[in-house]
This record gives sequence, structure tokens and C-alpha cells, in this order.
Amino acid sequence: MSPPADLREWIALLEREGELVRVSAEVNPYLEVTEIVDRTVRSGGPALLFENTKGSQHPLLINQFGTERRMCLALDVDSLDDAAAKLGSVLEMQPPQGLAEKVRGLKTLKSIADSRPKTVRRAAHHDVVLEGDDVDLDLLPIQHCWPGDPAPFITLPAVITHDPKTGTRNVGMYRMQKLDSRSTAMHWQLHKDGRMDYLATDGRLEVAVALGLDPVSAYSASAPLPKHIDEFMLAGFLKGEPVELVKGRTVDVEVPANAEIVLEGYVEQGDLTTEGPFGDHTGYYSHAEPFPVFHVTAMTMRVDAIYP
Repeated sequence: MSPPADLREWIALLEREGELVRVSAEVNPYLEVTEIVDRTVRSGGPALLFENTKGSQHPLLINQFGTERRMCLALDVDSLDDAAAKLGSVLEMQPPQGLAEKVRGLKTLKSIADSRPKTVRRAAHHDVVLEGDDVDLDLLPIQHCWPGDPAPFITLPAVITHDPKTGTRNVGMYRMQKLDSRSTAMHWQLHKDGRMDYLATDGRLEVAVALGLDPVSAYSASAPLPKHIDEFMLAGFLKGEPVELVKGRTVDVEVPANAEIVLEGYVEQGDLTTEGPFGDHTGYYSHAEPFPVFHVTAMTMRVDAIYP
């Protein structure tokens, strides 16, 4: 076996393993999804695929990583210790001492080199292309999670930027409060690499956001890696094959070809909005603070895209 190639294969695997329940009844992304999933998570329950979300034609997948067993399935390992050992072989590489260590080191380096992303010309999310005034975030079943939240926010986004000086790619996972049908806030805290890319530019920074990835790529986007390590290269290393990327339609940023939905756009220096307050993992509402505005210039997706 190998890790699922995209979100569709991942859903099929979860279903075969008895780890997913399809919900055909209409469910409201405004507060109701959160309440259902909160109870499900607390009871160690399955991933949920809401097939009929109020106000949207797109299904919503949630709690896909909610148990240790599902994380092991996602990474195609018997235990999380196995995944940690593989990660450690990259992040903690030491200068080899003997011949055996040198051979193992060379094999690891070759595996890393073979894991670099590769560019392709076509992606499934090019089925629907909305640009400019046609962009409409209202099409997506974006969750409004808690009663005190001021707006819905996009969850599980792989936010892709480049360091304006070095060109180094960063993929991170940041909260994106929906402001209107064509813009969101970008919750880049001071210590985040995306924030560093934003501060390094003297004007506009192009951004792409991939939604609905294979589980390994989604995990890699959330991993706290050193800035010099490409998250998509790590994903390729863990998957055993390169992540396929495709060029953006309106930005010079490459995005995963297997994504369900992609948002392209930009942030600009000095263009800030009040973001929050939001119910946080601490159990409290975080304070409202100023964060950059992400302007969406294009929205591409599969016809039957699944929103994560």
C-alpha cells in the first residue's frame, strides 16, 4: 500500500476501514456542523462527510484526522512512532561516522532528492475557473463555528507563499476569516513563516490556498518545519512519490494538482482588517487583532468539489 493519492482515495480508504459516515440529511454550516462534530470528536467517532450542506452544493468533510488510527491510515504507518522515525531521518540527519552510516545517509539524501515536487500542466481543479468579479466564496460551505465568532472562517487551508528575497516556498495552515465573497483575513501570527514572507515584501505578495488535499500533503502543511525545508518535498518523501504541482492561473505560485479547490490572490502591505475574536483550541475566544486582507483573484475547483 501507499498513502492515498488525493482526497477521493482518502475518503474511499476511510469508508473501507469503517472510519467514515456519510450524512445525507441537510446540515447547516452555521453552528450546527460544529455541534455535531464536537460530540463526535469527544466520543472518538468517525470522520463525517456531510453530503447536503445548507446554502451550498458542495459536500463538507470533517474529523478526517480525529483519531490516532486515522492518522496512521493517512500516513500509511502501523504507529505514529514509525512516522516520527521517518521524519527524524530527515530533520535530525547527522554527519555520517562509518561506512554503514554513510550508505544510509546517501540513501536518505537520494530519497529526499527524488521527493522534490514536479510540475504538471493540468489539474482536476481546473474544471471550474472563476476569475475577477466571478469569484464567489459564498459557493463554499464555510463553517461558522462558535456563537461569538464574527464570521465563518476557512479551515484546513494549505496557504502557499514565497520568500520575496530567496524564492523559498512556504506552506502553512492559517485561519482565514471570510470577509465577503472575494476576500478573507489571513491570520499570520508574528512567528509564522507566512508572516515573514509578508513582512519581507515592500508591496504585494502573491498567495495561493489549496483546499482538499491528500492527507499527507494536508499534514505536511500543518507541520512546524524549519524554513529551509519545503513542505511539499516532505510530503513527497512521506508518500514515496513527488507531489504534482500546477501553475496558478492569476498568480506565479504553484499549487497541488490534486486539490479539490484552489484560491489565488494577494495581500498588500498596509492593507489590514480586524480579525476575530474566534473560539480557540484553548477553550476561550482569542482577541480581535489586525491582520492582512487576502484578495481572491481566482477560484478554481472540481465540479463536485469536496470542502474540507
